[in-house]
Parts: sequence; C-alpha cells; structure tokens
Amino acid sequence: MRLRLFAAVLGSISLLVGACSSAASPAPAGGASTVAAEVSEWAITLDSSTGKAGTITFNVNNKGAKTHEFVIVKTDLKADSLPVADDEVDESAFEPVDEIEDIEAGATPTLAVDLQPGHYVILCNLTSHYQKGMHADFDVQ
Repeated sequence: MRLRLFAAVLGSISLLVGACSSAASPAPAGGASTVAAEVSEWAITLDSSTGKAGTITFNVNNKGAKTHEFVIVKTDLKADSLPVADDEVDESAFEPVDEIEDIEAGATPTLAVDLQPGHYVILCNLTSHYQKGMHADFDVQ
C-alpha cells in the first residue's frame, strides 16, 4: 500500500514539474537571432530568411574563389528589384544598415546588427555581382 501511494505521489510530482518546466521556457517568437550566410559566385544563401527584431548576428562564409561584400539595406523592394546604375546598386537610395567589405575567399567574418521590424535586402555590391544574382531577401518580425 505504501509503495502504491509513494508511486502515485512521485508520478504527480513528475507531471507537475514537467508542466512548470514547459511553461517557464516559451518558444522564441519567429525568426532567428543568428543566421549562417554563404557568399559565392554568384549567390548569397541564408539558413533563415527571417529574424526577430533586435541584435541579429550574421556568420558569413565566403565559399567562393573571388572577393565579395555583405551589404544590408532596408527597403520595401524585393532583392531582385533594386535599381542599378553603372553595374552597381545605388546604396544611397536605401536606408543603409551595415556591411562587410572585401571578404576574401575562405574568410568567415561575423556581423552583428540591430534590426527593427521590416524588409531588408542583403547583397554584394561589387561591380556586376548584384546583377549576377548575389542578393537575398531578409524579413525581421
């Protein structure tokens, strides 16, 4: 009898602890706070296309053979719709956020930026790199 009572009490405590544990650690609200980014000829790929407002860290890896950039601009335009003049995007037409210039082949720089909700475009703005496909959309919630 005591063994059954002990088992019942222990089972109840286990359920109570499990319920409290899951309530104490809610799932993060949409989007990543760390994003792995890969630049190469001729693409920028992100492991997440969304982030949560606040500090977002981009871990960039240049897997290409050429030097690239990692430029972040805030805009309502889609990544493949930015205006181009003289084989480059006019960055002054957008709200600049931050960038990493001259990422050599094999380099793995990190960029931490404070992003507010909205739409961003990540691009390489070296001559003709944007037109060749080096851009990605990124949304912050």
